[in-house]
Order: sequence, then structure tokens, then C-alpha cells
Amino acid sequence: MRRIVRKPTTLAARFLPRLVVAALVVAALLLGVRTAHAAFTTPPCLAAKLKAAGTLRACRAVQGAKQILGKVGDLAKCEATFQEKLAKLDAKAAKAGVDCRYRDYGDGTVTDFDTGLQWEKKDGVGGLADLANPHDVDNLYTWTAVVGEATPNGTAFTDFLPKLNGASINGITLTGCFAGHCDWRLPTIVELKTILKDPFPCGTSPCIDPVFGPTVASYYWSATTWPTSPGDAWNVFFDDGDVFHFAKGIGYRVRAVRAGL
Repeated sequence: MRRIVRKPTTLAARFLPRLVVAALVVAALLLGVRTAHAAFTTPPCLAAKLKAAGTLRACRAVQGAKQILGKVGDLAKCEATFQEKLAKLDAKAAKAGVDCRYRDYGDGTVTDFDTGLQWEKKDGVGGLADLANPHDVDNLYTWTAVVGEATPNGTAFTDFLPKLNGASINGITLTGCFAGHCDWRLPTIVELKTILKDPFPCGTSPCIDPVFGPTVASYYWSATTWPTSPGDAWNVFFDDGDVFHFAKGIGYRVRAVRAGL
């Protein structure tokens, strides 16, 4: 009768099956995480930001009412909660590899769901200005009629904005307002800087998301006067994202904005 001798099981052989099972479990979990993030797309992310913006407005109303009544109102808490929500959504969108900030509404406007601002989208690339079309990216407008003045009476205010807001130009009353809104304006310097794609110095030129349509890598007026000299106003250089101030009578490009959300 032949005797069968069983060799002692090695430590590696003993734990190998367990390691294989553990590796499969980890792989399944990672796959589940990737699948969950992959299911997170731009529309639900933007919808969540829109809801957060609504919550912010409601919070501001409640805290503002408290202040009116002489009670302690914490508006800073409203903003902090909103920013925390945005940060969480941005992190989730980054893991899913989707965009979650801008939406092109197809009516010539783009809404920024982080700031709540609605922006004019430019068109008319061709190198030649067309002042009959206020959205032409090649149009140049002045802040004031004369260099050195401070009054907003340049073509940005007497031609560009009236055409968007349906006002009267040279006695001719325009009908209709751009995208159904009659409150378009020039952005403040702070607002204009928010649509820069990167901080200065920007890594791309023009330094703006393509969703805004054609953008010349040049100077764009803001509505903010330079405090040291009322005859100057701030503008953003969309070539590299730098900020400058120039005499208001010089012709530069503009992009309109309004409170959207």
C-alpha cells in the first residue's frame, strides 16, 4: 500500500485565495465608484446649483427680514452655506469629468451658475465692426464721449446698451429687449474678472471659456471707475487675464451682463 505524504501548506498558498477575493472586492468597489460618478452629468449638477441659488435667496430674505426687525441676521452664513454646496458639487463633477458651471441657453446668452450672472454671447467674427449688430465681437465702444470726462455718455451707454434694452436712440424707439430682458448693463470689474478662464497670467488666449462665443484677446470695458482718476475706468485684458485702467474716451470692446438666477 502506497503512503501519500501531504506537504505542509505554505503561508502564501494559504492566504492567496483570500487575497484574490479581497482584490476582486476592491475592484468591484472602485468600479462602482466610477460608475456612480459617470452617472453624474452636467444637467443634474447645474440643476443642483440652481436649487442652491434658490436656497441662498431664501436665506438672504429671512436674515434680511431679521435685520429689519432689529434682530441678529447672519447673511454671511447664507453665503458660506452656498459656497460649501458649490464646492461639493464641483468636486463631484470633477470626479465624473463633467462641466458644471455654464449653460448656453441658445438665445444668445450664457448663465454662470456659480455667480448667478447672465452674460451676452458674442458673434460676428470677421474682423470688421458692425454697429447695427450690438453682439458683433469686433465693435468698439467708448465709456465717455470725450477723453478725460467721467460721465457715462460714450457709445457703450448711448448705443450699445440701448440696443439691448429697447430704449430710444436718436428719437427712434427700439422695440423688444435682448433675450426678453431689459436690464442689461456693463459688468463691474469684479464681475468681469469672474469669467476669466484662469488667473493672470492665463494659460490660454483668449482667456475665457469658449461657451461665451467669439472673444477677441483684447481689452473689455467694465462699469467700474478708477478711484484715483474719475476719467479712467477698469477693463480686463482677455489675452492673458490682466487688469488695466484707461481713459474712458478710448474705444474698447464690451460684453453685457445682468442678474440671471
